[in-house]
Amino acid sequence: MKITRATDFAVRLLRYLAENGQETTTKAIAKEIDVPQSHLVKIVHLLARNKMLITRKGKGGGLKLAVSPDQITLAKVVEVIEGPLTISDCILHKKSCRFSGKCKMRKCLYSVRYKIEEILSKTTIEDLVLEPVGLN
Repeated sequence: MKITRATDFAVRLLRYLAENGQETTTKAIAKEIDVPQSHLVKIVHLLARNKMLITRKGKGGGLKLAVSPDQITLAKVVEVIEGPLTISDCILHKKSCRFSGKCKMRKCLYSVRYKIEEILSKTTIEDLVLEPVGLN
């Protein structure tokens, strides 16, 4: 499984908005978080459509969080940007593999997916704001 740059950009955007708490433009955010504005606009659209952001067009417009950062989990961000979390197609669609009925790995892969989802579901944007970057 791979988390794409788009998800990374989305998390950076949400974290930036949570830290600053003010409405701002995509142009200003793109510069601050070092993300191409063209990519950021696409991400903003997805996050706004999924009710994580509020956007206002025109002069004096901008964007801000639609909900508190403690209500936005990394699992939801991944789902919005990437689609359903999966390790293998057979986890989501048993019929996608002709070996799924006798596969010895399916249970293991499902457990890995479950653990990843559990961690991402417990981690919020607020957690990322409160946790110092680079420390684990």
